[in-house]
Amino acid sequence: MERICLYIAVLAAGSAFAILFTGEGGSGVFNASSLVNMGGNGAFVPMFGAALAALFVGSAGRFRFILLFPAAILYTLFAVYGFPPLTFSGWGSLVEQIGGDLFVAANTMYAQPVPYDVSPGLLVILMPMVMVIAAFATSATLYERTPIISVATLGLTIGVLSTISFEDGAGPFFFVFVFSALGLLLFSGAAGESGSLLRPGLFVAVVVAAAVLLVPKAPFSDQTVSSGEIDWTRIGTGGTSRLDVQADVGDYLTAGRDAELFRVSSTEQLRWRGGTLDRFDGVRWSNTTRGDEGADEVGEAVEEGVPTRPVVQSVQILDAETDLVFGGYKISDVSSDVPDASENPDGSWSSGSQFTEGDFYRALSEVPQPSTEQLQGAGTEYPAEVRERFLQLPETTPGVVGDTADDIRANYDTSTPYDTARAIERYLTSDGGFVYNLDVSYRRADWAIEEFLGDGREGFCTQFATSMALILRDMDIPSRVVYGSTPGDEVDENVYEVTGANMHTWVEVYFPGVGWYPMDPTPGFAMPETMQANAPSPTSQAAPEALTPEDPTLQGESDFDQQETLDTPEENEGESAASGTSEEGTPAWPFFALAAGILFIVPPAAKRMLLSRSRPEDFYRDLSGRLRDALPPGSGAALADSPSLTVTERMALLAGASGLEEKPFVEFARAYSDHLYGPEGEKSGRRHISRTHRNAVKEFGKLPMWRRVLGEINPASLMKRLGRSVASGWEGLVKEVGLRLRRAFRR
Repeated sequence: MERICLYIAVLAAGSAFAILFTGEGGSGVFNASSLVNMGGNGAFVPMFGAALAALFVGSAGRFRFILLFPAAILYTLFAVYGFPPLTFSGWGSLVEQIGGDLFVAANTMYAQPVPYDVSPGLLVILMPMVMVIAAFATSATLYERTPIISVATLGLTIGVLSTISFEDGAGPFFFVFVFSALGLLLFSGAAGESGSLLRPGLFVAVVVAAAVLLVPKAPFSDQTVSSGEIDWTRIGTGGTSRLDVQADVGDYLTAGRDAELFRVSSTEQLRWRGGTLDRFDGVRWSNTTRGDEGADEVGEAVEEGVPTRPVVQSVQILDAETDLVFGGYKISDVSSDVPDASENPDGSWSSGSQFTEGDFYRALSEVPQPSTEQLQGAGTEYPAEVRERFLQLPETTPGVVGDTADDIRANYDTSTPYDTARAIERYLTSDGGFVYNLDVSYRRADWAIEEFLGDGREGFCTQFATSMALILRDMDIPSRVVYGSTPGDEVDENVYEVTGANMHTWVEVYFPGVGWYPMDPTPGFAMPETMQANAPSPTSQAAPEALTPEDPTLQGESDFDQQETLDTPEENEGESAASGTSEEGTPAWPFFALAAGILFIVPPAAKRMLLSRSRPEDFYRDLSGRLRDALPPGSGAALADSPSLTVTERMALLAGASGLEEKPFVEFARAYSDHLYGPEGEKSGRRHISRTHRNAVKEFGKLPMWRRVLGEINPASLMKRLGRSVASGWEGLVKEVGLRLRRAFRR
């Protein structure tokens, strides 16, 4: 029964890595599109398989640590890339492919938050990690007899996964783990020899598990269960702000409000547009157009016949880094200060390298000026590529989106797509009872829109823009979300400073014959006058005066050699720059680095730290631990645990089983025994014990390198010591409690 509970707990923790993924992918044996998955699209079965394979490896007795690494490599290659090639050239191509996949995965983990789309490189990184953790936990219970270490390792794994995924999908795995872990602790001996505590123990386990699972869901949980003082999802964030279309605007609006991002000199107040997001997977938006070099625009930004207003912007980067070219919509040209500048299919521009603090460039925008009549007469003859890309809705779209669309049809004028878009904008900004609130917390990212459009009705620009875009698509009107900022604070005449508090998202709607037109459904964030000059939003508090193309413009200032009014970088030296935020949510790489450190750095460091005290018992534990950890299980380690053996017999047995000369170890054992049991005047001194310890370590160095390395990272001796400490502490606590209870009853 103990093994069954252990195996269930291991499989639950290993499979929980699936919550780091969403979407479909995978080209190997575990093709995501053909699998039944749980908690993460396409990732459950390969992660479950990795944990299952690790169970067999961790149960392989003396060979478990020898088999672990080759098994992890072979399983990962087979699961991700299918059957291995049979030729040298095939292996060369495979290695090259793996290198490319790992490079892409590293960039993904650094720049993007979870959940990720399933990709080969991410699986190559994560599946060996699953196997190491699963094999470690299995070995701790079966061979080191420390189930508490297994439970702690697996519980910490699920806890960290739950944290970095914002509890998205972790519930089922945690539910299974809690009961199996409690069963493991009960059946591993905690119930006592008579078993009299088994039934009450099981009852207590059920009560504890139910409380852990149900209390956070109770109506009073927000008032009674407070969040931790440390937000572990923020580890590794901070410093220079990274501006990217997939960054979480909420991070800028909260933790990074004071971060100085960039400064713009412009004669017109505009929205500074960085890029667009066109695909929604039920959790987050992504851009599927960037990177298509040479591709045509997906829907013309501004159709012929639509008047435009030219505006020049001069941009200086402050405490930020980005490859986005920020400017008004639509940018038609950029200065030579932008290296390898290229226009993307969504009308945005990118630089070939990152802008950093002090960089400076200029952009010429042609701001569209369509009239209300042009927008209302646009019709519904959408190009095929526009319909395919900008009417996409995930299968998990909540029903409240369609219900809201039905309400708008029933209560507003939706005779044209433009009237429909304005109706949705009005519903979200004023009529629907929605409130702008930066403090709103949606614990499940995949439920955020359902809660927002349902009973929540509170949020910031991300929820408002996402809701409008989805409702538009449900009503067959192409839409996309825009990532950028509001004009910013005017710090000098026609000079605007953009901080984290100004980062914003809004919506662009496609109208045939007009192009993409901006709208903002967030309460209190009306479009600048220049951007809706001839078609003002009915929800604006004061409709701006219509501007015609003949109005005064920046004619003649589109020459990029002309001096602009923006301060030069030299004039701004010495200005303070606040810390910024990082990309959306939290990259998962700090967790994986932490896990790797725990598994491969902590055991050797802990062993050296325990030896640094240089006490005789520390020398003995270090030497016996070295031999045990480098020795395959079953080759004498179990016999060496016999309490009937003397220190000398134990050291000789371990040295002989390792294939080493016994003499240096026997000399150390005799010196240590003399220290423990010799007459007061004949006790061995610390210097003598230290010298014999050094001689034994030199002999230990004759073992093959791979055995010594595996011994260094093998935590078996540490777990045994920890297990004894915990057991003795627990036993002492139980005795103390029992003694106090007996005294209380006697009174």
